[in-house]
Amino acid sequence: MKGAQIFNRHRSASFKALRVMIACAVTYAITQIAGFQQGFWAVFTVLLVMQGSVGATVRAATDRLIATVAGAVMGGIAVLIAPAGALYTGISLVVVAGITSVAASLNPRLRVAGLTAAVVMLTRAPDIPVFTFVYLRILEIAMGGVIGVTASRLVLPVQASTVMVNKLVDVLNSITDLLDHQADALEKGEGYIATETNIALRTALTSAEEMLPDVIQEQTARLGRPGVSDAIVRTLWRIRNDITHVSRLTDKPFSEPVLQALGTSVTALIHAEGRLAQICGEALKTKDVIERDDARGCLADFEMAFKHFRVSKEASNLDFEEIGRIFGLAFALRRLNQDFFDLSDRINERSALQR
Repeated sequence: MKGAQIFNRHRSASFKALRVMIACAVTYAITQIAGFQQGFWAVFTVLLVMQGSVGATVRAATDRLIATVAGAVMGGIAVLIAPAGALYTGISLVVVAGITSVAASLNPRLRVAGLTAAVVMLTRAPDIPVFTFVYLRILEIAMGGVIGVTASRLVLPVQASTVMVNKLVDVLNSITDLLDHQADALEKGEGYIATETNIALRTALTSAEEMLPDVIQEQTARLGRPGVSDAIVRTLWRIRNDITHVSRLTDKPFSEPVLQALGTSVTALIHAEGRLAQICGEALKTKDVIERDDARGCLADFEMAFKHFRVSKEASNLDFEEIGRIFGLAFALRRLNQDFFDLSDRINERSALQR
């Protein structure tokens, strides 16, 4: 049982290790059968490009190939132009290193171009033509990239879109917990300070957003189903900002007259938004249509209670600071509801495409 628990805890790492081992074995076998003199570059490439998901592996392999072609061409040109001799080789190496460094600063995808150029300039045997040497290096690295992507796709594949969906579901579940805690504190007449929770939510959302380039690369290569659009991520950032606004307005308790007039409708609305967040998370996985009648009804109840409160005697007796907090909270809750409705629309659109 203990061994099974350890395996489950490190399942993704174990699966990645298996993919890398198989890819390395296949690459090494091919280089030996084909008789590549420097086939180790193909093995190096496999080790460099194999990532935790198909999309990430495709992106790493593409970047590696682009940098290899650029570096190999640059190194080949330097070898052809520079006169023979260690001094001239050193001068051309320094010049090429500077050029490739500038190129990498302008385009991060070229960050290993300098390495490839240096390999071409320093490891070419004199009896091998420059064009042949450059061609073989590109071929070896391209082969390593193709094998890496193939292994990532066929051996216990992990789709970047699946990883991102799981991260977004975790974000939405965290939003549900945060909103429930805010509503519970408000119902008890207490303030709720959510600074640390909001920071953790921002970190989790950033982590999910970082998966987006891998998802796009996966879709571009037609190696996965449509994933998550950037519109969903942008809407989640708006929701996170709305929640931060609500948190600042509820970090200290409201007065008793305000709680009596608005407490029930406000807490019901916040709980409803939390339930909607959970439903959105479930719909990302199940692709079910998101129903919003609960949140819509709670918003209508809040608007009615707020309308009556604005013209009440209790409202006229409140100080300016609390009045500002109440109107600010009303605005923030409306924005939160609208952004959740936008999120549900985006998720429903995604679900319709995948059914």
